[in-house]
Amino acid sequence: MRKIIYLSLVFLGLFACKSIEEPIEYISYDGSSVELFSGQLIKVKAGFHVENKLWVPLKMKPGSFELFIDQQKIGDLYIDSTVKLKAHSQSALKVPLRIVPEPGFITIAYKATKKPVANIKISGYPKIGTAFVYKTSRFSIERQFETSQFTPYFPSF
Repeated sequence: MRKIIYLSLVFLGLFACKSIEEPIEYISYDGSSVELFSGQLIKVKAGFHVENKLWVPLKMKPGSFELFIDQQKIGDLYIDSTVKLKAHSQSALKVPLRIVPEPGFITIAYKATKKPVANIKISGYPKIGTAFVYKTSRFSIERQFETSQFTPYFPSF
């Protein structure tokens, strides 16, 4: 009986939210390290600080997202491992990412570095849940960043 009550509270708490973005707060980006860079695949380990404001731990299953710079798609972003957030606490994450770039992504990224500020957008439909209860929800985040912070190793002519 206790198990049923607990699961119903988890179910109601998780699915009563309009969006999963509200209880999860992005705090900071802690940098990244490139493990592989080729024309067909980019492997990166990115660091983030996020806060889970829910009283239940959350897991995000492996999934895919679309990656845009200044409203132009530059590729697909894949998370191949489960991301876990502790209940009602801040978490420092090191997430392995895989990017499959679109043709011409170098040109779009190069043009973006010539401007003082660029917009980056990540959108997709991840599966997020707790225990065995998962919900697919729309995720879209758009941020502006100063291109002076992003210094790719492009050749200068």
